[in-house]
Order: sequence, then C-alpha cells, then structure tokens
Amino acid sequence: MTAWLTQIFISGWISVVAVLVLWSVIAAVAMRSPRPDLVIKTLAPNAISGSCLLAAFGLAMRQAHVLWLGALLAASLIAFLVDLKMRLADQASGLSRRTE
Repeated sequence: MTAWLTQIFISGWISVVAVLVLWSVIAAVAMRSPRPDLVIKTLAPNAISGSCLLAAFGLAMRQAHVLWLGALLAASLIAFLVDLKMRLADQASGLSRRTE
C-alpha cells in the first residue's frame, strides 16, 4: 500500500512534487491579490530559497555529485539573505533607535 510513497521519496521525485506545490501556491496567492507583481516580488526570494533546498534534497536522495548539492545550498543561502534584507528594509524605521 505504501510502496509507491516510499518509492517517490527514495527516487527523489518528492522534491519535484513539493516545488510544484510551492510555486502553485505562490501563483494562487498572487492571482488573488490586486497587485500580483508585488506579491511575486515579495515572495520570490523565499520561494527560490525553498526550491533550492528541495532540489538539493531530491538530488541527495539520488546521490548526485556533491558540487550540485553545494551549488544549490549556496543559491538557497543567497536567496535567503536577499529575503532577509528585503524584510529588514521594510522594518528599518521600527528598528532605528530613538534617543530623544
């Protein structure tokens, strides 16, 4: 009964399914927004980071070369840092120190 589920994890195809679900949710959220371009711009770095992590997981399950895994993990880190910079820039006024 669960052999197909085990096979989809072992083969690494679960990461493809997860990436498709992730981007489908991003597209659905964007289409429901009055400003889909802004939603995609805001969510894209986080989604790219997650996609890279999921791809690295899928390739690791297939025992891919370590350089591919390192490249995907580095891309995920870069996308995460871009997302973090965007979030901190949005909150910059609240993070400044008021001494008066």
